[in-house]
Amino acid sequence: MFKLESYITPILLSYVAKYVKNFRDEDAQVSLWEGEVTFQNLDLRLEVLEEELNLPVDLVSGHIHELSIQVPWTKLMSEPVKIIINTIEFVAKLPDDVSRQRRAAYQKEQQRKAKKAAMEAEQQQKGAAPASSSVVVNKIINNITLQCHNIILKYVEDDIVVSMNVQCLNFSPAGENWKHTMVDVHPVSVFMRRLLQISDLTICLDKRNTAGRIEVCQEPVLYRCTLECRVLRKYNVNTVSTSSTTRIGVFTKALDINVSSLQFPMVMRLIKMLLELKPAEMEEEIMNLDDPEESAEGNETPAGGAQPESQSYLWWAWNLLPSFESQAPASADEEILGHAFDMGIYAEELNFQLKNSEYFTDQAMGGIKRIRYTPILRISLGGIYYERSLLKENDWTNVKAGLSSICMEPLGAYRSEDPVDRMLVNTREALKERSFIDKSLFDENFMFSDRTWCSHNYEDYVARNTDEYMLFRSPVLSFDIVEYRAPRPNSHPLAESQLKDMGLRIQYRLLSAGITFHFSQSFLQSRSKSPPQSRSHSNSPLPRRSTRTQT
Repeated sequence: MFKLESYITPILLSYVAKYVKNFRDEDAQVSLWEGEVTFQNLDLRLEVLEEELNLPVDLVSGHIHELSIQVPWTKLMSEPVKIIINTIEFVAKLPDDVSRQRRAAYQKEQQRKAKKAAMEAEQQQKGAAPASSSVVVNKIINNITLQCHNIILKYVEDDIVVSMNVQCLNFSPAGENWKHTMVDVHPVSVFMRRLLQISDLTICLDKRNTAGRIEVCQEPVLYRCTLECRVLRKYNVNTVSTSSTTRIGVFTKALDINVSSLQFPMVMRLIKMLLELKPAEMEEEIMNLDDPEESAEGNETPAGGAQPESQSYLWWAWNLLPSFESQAPASADEEILGHAFDMGIYAEELNFQLKNSEYFTDQAMGGIKRIRYTPILRISLGGIYYERSLLKENDWTNVKAGLSSICMEPLGAYRSEDPVDRMLVNTREALKERSFIDKSLFDENFMFSDRTWCSHNYEDYVARNTDEYMLFRSPVLSFDIVEYRAPRPNSHPLAESQLKDMGLRIQYRLLSAGITFHFSQSFLQSRSKSPPQSRSHSNSPLPRRSTRTQT
């Protein structure tokens, strides 16, 4: 008789053992059969997390205070399995050459193991659970939800200490309306939505002394920010080596950034270090464009719940598929052949405030050292978006960015009493406040969220993405750049190596409806010392259109 416990329990506990040191899953099986099991004070396998999550930093330490797994055995088809983590702490540092070489060797080894495991699973498929049971097991696995409370990450570099805290993180499957729900995954035609919600994200930036201690804690750079990330994956198991769609969107309603004069040099140093880091090839990992065979095999889940060792928990949770065969439905004629990847970042409002800061001794508090802040400038941006689309098979890359409103205002002693001079830069408010998310994963009225802007024809792309549409999304500033390869004849006298860089085209557009600048002496010096104010107003729209082509 088929029992769900015999399939679900080993899968859950095997992944806990994979990421946790000195874990004995046999001690937890009985507790899990009762519906819940709790582990405390777990040390994480840092090398596994670094390699499989493709982190841009090296982890020095990782610790979980409490981990619980809740399985509703009597309602498995209507309620999800929950993994709850209470307080997880990490300490990170910049990677060195030794760690980069170790990661590269680990990835190659894991890819070989994944191919071998997939081949062995295919041979043993006949001895797996019945097809109907496989459907049940995979539905349960694909609907697992993850909740993390109190995530702490510390990064230390020389005298810089960066602390990040997340009060709550939720990762779960979503339905067509991007709400938490139990979903069914087709065994062949896969269409998956995953929702990641981050609440109360706070980032602090402090400076430590030669003894390694922080004398005075500064105000947070980012305080209690809320983010939502949506992931959409669409592909057919039988054609995943040639065609798939991946869309990722990140949205925040408000992003408030505060930087003091003491923090500003540290921010510039961190930006320089980030630019020097070699970016992790996340897109190549997701789509496996360089090796289509590995992509096809990596998306076939071995029967009976056995998973390739190289898969991370998130990848496994998103892509675990049934092992039995089925007929694939007919593909749409308009579907673009290739692996389309689309990523967008959207912010409804971004506020940046610059403050002057200085140390002083507070005698009223017993002579302790504190920091006095004086506001200087506030910049408010509205309706911001950045999108990047990639279709590697067609040599198509598209980057779009836009801004719907901007306001720059002096503060404190630099603020003018005259309302006309109060704003250094301002623009008209957008007619439609949320037009910047049009046709994104966050557009509730867009019915074709599984489609991207990727194409193989620039004229067709421009016909759909006109100048008027770009200014509709972001009237203040809109930028669009497309890099693609023009079609060439099948037979050409030149060798393929000589044709590699021929036919490459770069088209870009820069549009704006106008920005108003106000200049006054009140911003250049304090009001108490400034002479009578003189004003200069300028309404300077950017060029309506600028297009260049390179061959």
